[in-house]
Parts: sequence; C-alpha cells; structure tokens
Amino acid sequence: MPSAIDGRRRLQPEERKQLLLKTAVEVFARRGIGRGGHTEIAEDGGVSVATVFNYFNTREALVEAVLNEVESYLLALAESIYQECDDPVEAIRNHIHAFLANCESNPAYIKVWLEWSASVRDETWPHYLEFQNKLLDMISEQVDRGIKSGQLEPGLAPKERARWALGNAQMLVSMVFDPNGKPRGMERMIERGFDHMLAVASETA
Repeated sequence: MPSAIDGRRRLQPEERKQLLLKTAVEVFARRGIGRGGHTEIAEDGGVSVATVFNYFNTREALVEAVLNEVESYLLALAESIYQECDDPVEAIRNHIHAFLANCESNPAYIKVWLEWSASVRDETWPHYLEFQNKLLDMISEQVDRGIKSGQLEPGLAPKERARWALGNAQMLVSMVFDPNGKPRGMERMIERGFDHMLAVASETA
C-alpha cells in the first residue's frame, strides 16, 4: 500500500512520470518544442527541477518523450475510430472530426503536433516522418476499401489521397486556432473539401 502525505496517496514512479509527461506536453505547446524545458515543467508540475531530471535526464530524452506521447495519443485516436466504424468513408470523416474536436478538448497535443509537423529540424524530422507514415497507412487502408466498395471514385492512389487529407489537416488546425475565431461555414467547407479531395462518389456524398 503506497504511503500517504496529508491524506493524499503517494504517486508511484510511473504515475508521477505520466503526470509530468502531460505537464511537459502543455509546456511544449505553450513555449514550443525548442524552448520548453525542465524548469517550466517543474514549476507547472509543483515538483523540483531535480525530480523532472530524474525522469527525463537530458533535454533530448525530454523532447523524445513528449513527441512519443503526442504520437501515441494521435495513433490511438485513429486506431479507435477505424476499429469502431466499418464504413471506410464514414470512418475517415469521423477521424477528421475527432482530430479537430481535439483542438478544443486537448489543444496542447494538437499544438505540439502542428509545430512538429512543420519543423524540419534534423533532430525531430525523421521521427515525425515515421509517425506520419503510420497515419498515412491507416488512412490509405480506408481509402483503398472505399475505392473497392465503389464509395470513392477511381483516380489518385490511396496513399496520395491520404497525403492530401493529412496535409490539409495542418491548414484546418490553424483555422481552428485562429485568435479571431473559426471562419463562418467552416464545417460545410470541410465536408465539401473532404468529398472533393477523396473523390467521394456522388451517391455516397
């Protein structure tokens, strides 16, 4: 039984690490991947700087842990949607809507992803490309199923349509985070753009 202080259960090391990791994502979202560090995480997490270093002993280890956390979160989001929905076109739609909904429910994760996806620095870019390919494979599989079922028109290869979908996600996220607010009619624009980009058959749209 874990000991307690002031009536609160003492966190186990893995629990403490996960809490610090989520705090680190928030700090990176606010300060940037290149500027967020151990000191800010310690301040926000209510622990000593030494404690943060105990779990992430170098800046490189900290950055890698944060990016792994964002990757795991977004891959799990995609996997859960594609496992739950049998209709490939509807599944991709659900994925897009869930991703954008996370701009409000988990904005720190999306902000870190947005910066990561546009930062071609040697120390982070290869990792992003590996992560991106995992997402592209998931989306491509759904597009391929949609083409074979007749829900999507023949044309661009599944991987190319998946690239267009993922590339447009950056633009959509920037619109959601616009300090002046989302543009009017954004939801309708997304639906029409989605149908055009993936070549949804007219009877399916």
